[in-house]
Amino acid sequence: MRLWLALAAMLGLLSTASPASAETRVALIIGNSNYQKPSLRLANPANDAAAMQRALQSAGFQTIVALNAKRLDMYRAVDQFSAQIGRDPRAVGLFYYAGHGVQAGGTNYLIPVDADIESEADLEASAYDVDRVLRAMRLAQNDLNIVILDACRDNPLPKTRGVERGLARMDAPNGTFIAYAAAPGQTAQDGDSGANGVFTAELVRAMSEPGVPLEQMFKKVIAGVRADTHGRQQPWSEASIQGDFFFHAAVLSSAAVQSGLDPKQVELAFWESVKDSRNAADFQAYLKKYPQGEFADLAANHLKALPAVHQSAPNPSLVTTAATPTVSVPAVSKKTADSRCVRILQRVELGEPLDDQDRTYLTATCQ
Repeated sequence: MRLWLALAAMLGLLSTASPASAETRVALIIGNSNYQKPSLRLANPANDAAAMQRALQSAGFQTIVALNAKRLDMYRAVDQFSAQIGRDPRAVGLFYYAGHGVQAGGTNYLIPVDADIESEADLEASAYDVDRVLRAMRLAQNDLNIVILDACRDNPLPKTRGVERGLARMDAPNGTFIAYAAAPGQTAQDGDSGANGVFTAELVRAMSEPGVPLEQMFKKVIAGVRADTHGRQQPWSEASIQGDFFFHAAVLSSAAVQSGLDPKQVELAFWESVKDSRNAADFQAYLKKYPQGEFADLAANHLKALPAVHQSAPNPSLVTTAATPTVSVPAVSKKTADSRCVRILQRVELGEPLDDQDRTYLTATCQ
């Protein structure tokens, strides 16, 4: 392990997305508000989709957006999404849906805007089975997938036998995190007209916090929604993932100052953690922090080398936008740490203070 990567991890100066912010990130966002049946119309899913698009693009995701999607639109959007995440085995895929959702016989269905549902038998022909999304993700065979369903809005659906409001629990396939706006049997609040749903409002707020792992971030969402709804709504999750995923890298902390490290060393640790990235946002973050830094020219060159992605939507209801795609950057070899450097770093990790002699050795030798 390179010394400076170890140093950054041990001091908690910087956390990057797992795996290593080098993965392709692709999100499919669907927001269904304008249902053809007036009784089903919702105020905020389109607003929620727009908020999620901004939040995810900020986190380096390419985004495919379908607003007021008909059933055929949803099929096409999921196919496009699956194809994009299938191009990179390290890709992170994220599916977000806001709108109506129901369950019947333990199967979850998302409701397209053109759905005409009068009985349980209509669901298979008129609604969209959520399991199709999971199957598309399995087909892509990428490392990590996230499914977010804000799909339990409390609006009138036909009171037919077997059709229930809310969603049923699903077993998360390996490498998948599934988040629900409300626990099984609960409905999700749509929020004030012209704003965001309660769940999505808390979600985008939590996603913006740097250095928070996915599962810990979702705990913050649960707490926020419970507080906002006075306990009437509690989000739920199912997960089968390894390691940590971060929407945003952690900001540099005061640990560098407290440890007496030279700022140049901190900058080098930052650069070492992003130089192999294929995510343009990482180089932009470096340039924002160090506009006149030692590696500013290299960072700018990497940004220029990242080609633009031109996506075409399958039909007018689909809008595809992309965070700047990424390419591999060759690693630069560094001296490995000697045994004394390792011992010093282990002491830092344990929170032990460094004396002047060790601090001098660290700054002069462990590079």
